[in-house]
Amino acid sequence: MRAYDAVLIETPEYDYAIPGLLTAALDWALRSRYDPTPFRHKPVGIVGASPGGGGTARGQMVLSQILLHPPAYVMPEPQLLIPFSRQKFVEDGNLVDEETRDRLRRFLSALAEWTQRFEEPMKAQQGEAHEGRG
Repeated sequence: MRAYDAVLIETPEYDYAIPGLLTAALDWALRSRYDPTPFRHKPVGIVGASPGGGGTARGQMVLSQILLHPPAYVMPEPQLLIPFSRQKFVEDGNLVDEETRDRLRRFLSALAEWTQRFEEPMKAQQGEAHEGRG
């Protein structure tokens, strides 16, 4: 995860939050034996799909709060909430709804722009860290 410029997390909503498996994975990553954690100052995009009308709004809020800890830079907008997912994805997981595909393209483009905003500051910070060790 450290080698990547950004992280994209896609999650369903589970009991008004995120699934236990994602919680466990985040616990592992956030309590890394390495300091700082791989999420520290990492740009993050969050996408969620649910069969209901809320489109994971509550789950994404919970996930954003968890990612305040490292701190990660969660992209505030645009949000990508995919409601009524059963009509937008087919059984094999392919997204077939063209409007949602367009929204996903715009979201990914925005995530790339969001990530670029942090490239120079992160390079400068990494350079300072290496100078401090020398």
